[in-house]
Amino acid sequence: MTKIGLIGLGTIGSGVVKILKENKTLITARTGTTIELKRVCDLDEKRAEMLGIRGIYSQNYKDLLNDPDISTIVEVIGGYEPARTIIIEAIRAKKNVVTANKAVIAKHGEEIFKAAEDNNVSIMFEAAVGGCIPIIKAIRESFAADKINRIYGILNGTTNYILTKMEEGLSYDQALKQAQELGFAEANPSFDVDGLDSAQKLKILSSLAFNAKIKDDILTWGITKINKSDIKYAKDLGYTIKLLAIAKEIDDEIELRVHPTMIPQTHELANIKNESNAIYLVGNNIDKAMLYGKGAGSMPTATVVVGDIIDIAKSSSITNYYSEEKKLKDINTITCRYYLRPNVLDKPGVFAMIADILGKNNISISGVSQKELGKDIVPITIITHNVRESDMMQAVDQINKLDVVKSKTVVIRIEDI
Repeated sequence: MTKIGLIGLGTIGSGVVKILKENKTLITARTGTTIELKRVCDLDEKRAEMLGIRGIYSQNYKDLLNDPDISTIVEVIGGYEPARTIIIEAIRAKKNVVTANKAVIAKHGEEIFKAAEDNNVSIMFEAAVGGCIPIIKAIRESFAADKINRIYGILNGTTNYILTKMEEGLSYDQALKQAQELGFAEANPSFDVDGLDSAQKLKILSSLAFNAKIKDDILTWGITKINKSDIKYAKDLGYTIKLLAIAKEIDDEIELRVHPTMIPQTHELANIKNESNAIYLVGNNIDKAMLYGKGAGSMPTATVVVGDIIDIAKSSSITNYYSEEKKLKDINTITCRYYLRPNVLDKPGVFAMIADILGKNNISISGVSQKELGKDIVPITIITHNVRESDMMQAVDQINKLDVVKSKTVVIRIEDI
């Protein structure tokens, strides 16, 4: 029997309690091990009462760390602190740790993993990345014998839901409101819609896939500037817009970026809809593989947390973590195609001014469209050939300074994966 202490009775924590209660017999039958929830901790005692576990409640997490019967601590409170402190103290108390905390693993992973190795305990964090997708287990076990070269991921269920609904005709604001009503988005959705959630998850994934320490910030753009016209233009061009997390290892350099991306409608990732997540891997031997599943919601994430608890109980957890120092590729040197949408005054010569700026920055135009005529301000959509990031950003800055450009140019990178 494995006795655990659960810290945090919010969305994920309450899901863990329900699964351990409702599926206790099933878990034992399938795994041959029994999981007992020995003690729980949360600042709000009412949460324990609502879950029917008031008898094992404590407001002080140290009570769980000091309990000699508890071998595994489950941390699902989120955020940097006090989560980091709790995890480190649990490890030093010789407790295994299961967490769904992507923020702590992305920022303090090196410290946490070193502490786990020093204290001969396990730290499991499958639920920190892909919702119910067992991507960490896949990278560390199933694909351990292969070299992963590239990762393309839809890692945030909220933004994927919003973009899906925009494809169906809703505005950004309407889609966001719907996501909030369904519980996929927070009242303050900036962490999701600005791409920060995906960036943290990408750092964890790339660290494991490339066996590298990722310390620097990475290029991170969100979806707040995307509107229905961008969705329509992409469709007309044979593309779908996704908030894509991209990681590549090329010649011992790692390229990491998160941003709205046009991908071909024929690609598997283009068909990942609503709150689902997906991770598409490219390796030397596996060639291509994709894992997908629910990326938002209490029960999918809680199920994966319980899976980590079971792995520890069965002594099948892994304690080798990333260790190599690898160089991050200078984002200004990457090349790709771009979609540009400046909103401009409807007057002669405007496109010529923009084309002149692009030409002076070594940018070749592949296609251009101006469909909405007869208004004072109209969008121009431009598709480029491959161009360096630094040249494109310089050109966009110059375009935005033109008097005839009335809002900041929307920039979407194109990946023909």
